Amino acid sequence: MRGGTVYLLIAIALLAISFVKDRQRTRDALKATFKIFYVVLPVLIFVFVLMGLIQVYIPKEMIVSVLGQKAGPRGILFSEVMGSIALFLPPAVFPFGGYLLQNGASYGAIAGFVFTAILIGITTLPLEIKLLGLRFTAARNILTFVLAFFISLLMEVILT
Repeated sequence: MRGGTVYLLIAIALLAISFVKDRQRTRDALKATFKIFYVVLPVLIFVFVLMGLIQVYIPKEMIVSVLGQKAGPRGILFSEVMGSIALFLPPAVFPFGGYLLQNGASYGAIAGFVFTAILIGITTLPLEIKLLGLRFTAARNILTFVLAFFISLLMEVILT
């Protein structure tokens, strides 16, 4: 049985237990779930379309040469820059990272992409600067980028 099927069965069982225990709270939970679903669904569709376009227009050999093991630290840096400017919600980062991994990207490159895509947000920079200040925001993003690089290098060494 696939992992997704197991999760779906567990979710259905928990939903049934919740419904028996408190019908109104279960309805409220389902309403909240569908609100989240409608926020995440367009992003996931975008990521799937992007993966299809990459599969058709970018040869696997190019992904391997830019993000593969032989690219080394340069591939990790490239994936971090790509992750830093990616406009993905966290739920969309993992399917895209998995897609790149299946097409020859190294573990280090995927780790760098995932870390920076989630932790460094170009779209949230103005709000972060406004709330926390330019100095803090710049320090946090630079430190995150550098630490993500070294953690990605370590993951590359451990996983290969």
